[in-house]
Amino acid sequence: MPICLLAIMVIRQSFQDNREIKYILKNGVPFDATVSSIRQTDTEINGHPEVFIGLTIPREHAEPYRTIIKTVIYMVNIPQYQPGRKVKVKVLETNGRIKVALEGAQIF
Repeated sequence: MPICLLAIMVIRQSFQDNREIKYILKNGVPFDATVSSIRQTDTEINGHPEVFIGLTIPREHAEPYRTIIKTVIYMVNIPQYQPGRKVKVKVLETNGRIKVALEGAQIF
């Protein structure tokens, strides 16, 4: 029984994460971010690698915002996310927290 409960909790968290990403993509402000790092996790979803992507987002009149996001990308798109490359992101600031979503990443 505990394994079943854990599976339900993981699936529920995944749906919440996907809803939040969709909300950020719909309501966030577009920015061009620079990829600072990319590292594959040990997870694949539908054959696509899950990765950690380090991003630097320039801000007017403030220090650049640096973050790491976890997302799934198509294997053929990995060259687009190499350090130094520019990528499109959406940024949403709510309740003093900054949330970032990568445009073009897969949402499963």
